[in-house]
Amino acid sequence: MAADARPRAAIPSSFDPFKFVWGLLTNVKFALVLVGTAAFAGLIGIVLPQVPGPMRGNAAAKAAWLELRRQDFGMFTTPMDRLGLFDVFHTVWFNGLWVLIIVAVTVCTVSRFLPTWRSVHRPTRSVGDGYFDRAHHRASFTQPGGADAVERLLKKRRYAVERTRTDPDGTVYLFAERFSWSQYGTFLSHLALLMLLVGALLTRFAGFNETFVIGENTPAVPVFADPGPNQLFVQMDKAVRGTDPTGNVVDFHSIVTVRRGTDTVTCKVTVNDPCSAFGYKIHQAAFFNDIAKLHVTDGSGRLIWDDLVDFQSETNAVPTLRVTGPDNQVLFEGDLPQMSTDTSGALPQARAVLSVPGQDGAAPTVFGATWRVTNGVLRLTMSSLGTGATIGQPDLMPGDSVHQGPYTISYVQGHAIPAITLLKFPGAPTPDTPVTLQMPTGADGKTSLYISGLDGGGFQLAQGRPVISPSGDTYSYNGQVNASGVSVKRDPGSTFIFVAVIMALVGLAITFYIPRRRLWVRVQGARTSLAGVAERTTRFSRELRLMGAELGARDALQEGDLGET
Repeated sequence: MAADARPRAAIPSSFDPFKFVWGLLTNVKFALVLVGTAAFAGLIGIVLPQVPGPMRGNAAAKAAWLELRRQDFGMFTTPMDRLGLFDVFHTVWFNGLWVLIIVAVTVCTVSRFLPTWRSVHRPTRSVGDGYFDRAHHRASFTQPGGADAVERLLKKRRYAVERTRTDPDGTVYLFAERFSWSQYGTFLSHLALLMLLVGALLTRFAGFNETFVIGENTPAVPVFADPGPNQLFVQMDKAVRGTDPTGNVVDFHSIVTVRRGTDTVTCKVTVNDPCSAFGYKIHQAAFFNDIAKLHVTDGSGRLIWDDLVDFQSETNAVPTLRVTGPDNQVLFEGDLPQMSTDTSGALPQARAVLSVPGQDGAAPTVFGATWRVTNGVLRLTMSSLGTGATIGQPDLMPGDSVHQGPYTISYVQGHAIPAITLLKFPGAPTPDTPVTLQMPTGADGKTSLYISGLDGGGFQLAQGRPVISPSGDTYSYNGQVNASGVSVKRDPGSTFIFVAVIMALVGLAITFYIPRRRLWVRVQGARTSLAGVAERTTRFSRELRLMGAELGARDALQEGDLGET
């Protein structure tokens, strides 16, 4: 039997997974898909509500938060949670997507380096004659100086020039280039993008950022939740709010002591000038002066509370009053804290009682005060607690005064004082009984602490004057405490990000402001042909024609060349 003369089908080459993946990662369309997907995922994380940070590690709190989301998303809530749509920026798929983008940028950067290096250091020095007729940037003209004149002109324009060959018929070929190294600008920009992404991932996974509210002369605060030999403690030595003679705040800073083991660092920190200690940076994030120091013991002297009361920027609107006697002696001056809320009228009103010393040994005189805020103004009504009759006109405005017997009551101003309602407060009848604390200021500028909701009503604590409640507990107010919000940070990616920004700026500056030029020249008798490479957006062809005019060619310029700028 004769052998089969038909040609055999070509055997397909074996599949190269490395080549396939490399080609995919260097594919522009794939890069656009990755960036588009990441941008869309980020948009989801912005549009959809995200689990608050403190709830992320608390299963019960997160479950309660998700139940609230069911009001908006119904049956889709559980699937959306399983996909991580309520915690996009902490999901494996989102962070994996950015890792893939970093890998793609790395591959693109690496793949561009060798061609860029060859283009800079081993350019094509000779081209065919046909290139002078089809190059995007080209010019042709007659000039009398020959190749020597062209070479002198190019060197004058800071081109590096070399003669590549001379044909037997006298045709001379030149190669010239200027700022060839500027091609590294694009490579530098790609490398900057890679470093920016790496820095962002380092910040995300290896960084640390927590903020603590620390009061003066209070125990040091541990920075990390887990104890260990690397634990840091931060103590607030002094929280400072500096003011100028007119009362304007001109300075916030804190003096802190940072301790690790037996080593300590004491330094001054501000918002823009952090302190460095043990690889961390400590910034001042805020200043607070609405914090009180309270000490409580029970009837046996056992300590049941010794801590700061943080009013958390919550306030009550209260009036500041001045009461004088017949001889203009000031009997009371300061803030009047709210004791209760009067709901008997059409609108709820804050209510308090003001007791002033009687005259000539008489019993104290007690006044009632109610107020409400209307259109941003606190309006006050004073009354006689015995008869209930209003004293003077109702709805007193700041600056008004009323008279009752020998007393003059002046309404100085209405303003906000620190106030907060707490549960599980020591001495409360039950753990669920709300107890309200307020920190009014007296005429001497000193604060006191008013507590209401305990057995026996409310009482006011002056600094250094303990009060025993009806239940036998002793409450001591140790004064207002200044505190600072202190941010403890470690950002290993910050150096990468800083260098990346500098590299990106340098790369863009090189790309846009240092014009790369590459030029091939053919001088054939009196005829000179130029063909060059430059950015397509430039007018390099016009530049070549102007060079011809400078060489003395009368046929180089086209209409409008001299009029363009």
